[in-house]
Amino acid sequence: MKKGLLFLLPLLLGACSAKEESPVIKVEKLYVSLEGEDGEIEKSKNYAGNLDQLPVLEPGDKVDAYLSLDGNGAELKTFKLLNEGEVLTDLVYEEGEVTSEGNLTNKEKGQLRFKDGVTKSKVLVQAVVEKVDQNGDVKLSFYLSSKAECEGAQEVIDLKTKAADNE
Repeated sequence: MKKGLLFLLPLLLGACSAKEESPVIKVEKLYVSLEGEDGEIEKSKNYAGNLDQLPVLEPGDKVDAYLSLDGNGAELKTFKLLNEGEVLTDLVYEEGEVTSEGNLTNKEKGQLRFKDGVTKSKVLVQAVVEKVDQNGDVKLSFYLSSKAECEGAQEVIDLKTKAADNE
């Protein structure tokens, strides 16, 4: 009996080591809203497949990132925004997929905890560039974990930025 269990151990340990078992965050759509010279807000094309072509952003510019979250066969556990103070964010999600028990979900902190049985979800992250440091480093960072014993997924969107003229 012990030999049979020892035979299964490598299969169980290796089950999540394959890349396809980890959860996946996919940027489906990415739009940028820039204030034009006439003061009108201009919404851009979809940059999801062309992140290197994103326009240069300034404080006050807005980014809408439509994300597809997939547990790859496992139930989703948590989604978290990992941003510092360089962007203000708001999450739009299917409330029926997220638990409201305790403080596991905290929209203000960018943290969602999924209900049992949810294996796929969609989230809209609305971000406003607040400040730009000297290096122009502004990122949208996300983390997703599943209930499988696998590493979570992290996605980072680098935003090209420049400081506002009045700074």
